[in-house]
Amino acid sequence: MEHVVCNSCGADDASPVLNGRDWLHGIPGEFTLVQCNRCGLMYLDPRPTPEELEVYYPADYEPHVGTKKQQLGWLRRIDYRYGVEKRYWAIMRYCEQAGRMLDIGCGPGAFLDGMREHGWKVAGIEPSVRPATYAREELGLDVQIGVLEDVHLEPESLDLVTMWNVLEHLRDPQQALNRIREALAPGGLLVFAIPSVESYDLRIFKRYWAGYDIPRHLFVFPPATLERMVEAAGFDVLERRCIYGTYNAFAYSARFAMSARMANECLRSSLTKLILSLPVRALMLPLSRVVDLLGRGTIETWFCRRPE
Repeated sequence: MEHVVCNSCGADDASPVLNGRDWLHGIPGEFTLVQCNRCGLMYLDPRPTPEELEVYYPADYEPHVGTKKQQLGWLRRIDYRYGVEKRYWAIMRYCEQAGRMLDIGCGPGAFLDGMREHGWKVAGIEPSVRPATYAREELGLDVQIGVLEDVHLEPESLDLVTMWNVLEHLRDPQQALNRIREALAPGGLLVFAIPSVESYDLRIFKRYWAGYDIPRHLFVFPPATLERMVEAAGFDVLERRCIYGTYNAFAYSARFAMSARMANECLRSSLTKLILSLPVRALMLPLSRVVDLLGRGTIETWFCRRPE
């Protein structure tokens, strides 16, 4: 474990917010989320070293699962494709045409594969060997295995950079934003998604909120703090809105709360299957859409531009 200071303002002045554990995989460990008393950024302190954190990304970590040959059912493939298309059309509101793009933390490459089909020249970065190898060998994508800090990015070589639920995993998000700005051409677009502390799910589930995802999420970003970080890196914030992931995040939060509070394993399993079933998901779609339109989903997408 290592002690860290605030990544936004550099202060070593934070107060505890909550103690948490890994609700997703149940891997042992207790961690403290703190909040900077100066700028409001929340972060784990102390936090696991990179070596200690590896165990919390097991082989069945969902974002690392393949989306075609490795997927188990047709429903999941449709769900992935629908998510890719929603992100594509949201991005194209700010891009006149396809260009050169980089997806940081691309996992097994579902999004890159979809963007390539829409004419983009795509590349990715993924630190985990298994999903990166799948993206390269099964999908034929240009994916570098590594972390952003260790990968060379040609200055002003990109038109679009995306990060889908990645920024909160990075050890130095401010430096990552700085590097992305340098790699984008003037007028280039940065699009990233993060857990939103303004979500209704956080109010409902509190410490069991899926957006915390301790200890994989090293940071939690209040909007005002993150806007200062983005602007400090040289970006203009164009828009913030919820475009995907609302019901899935709700289902995760519900599962975590049941794991903590419901002793009957059979009942927990039955309720989890019910929540994830197609009929319940279909019934909840209108409500999820309303939550998205109100900007209160768990996943919020930010659209930022490097000035001309």
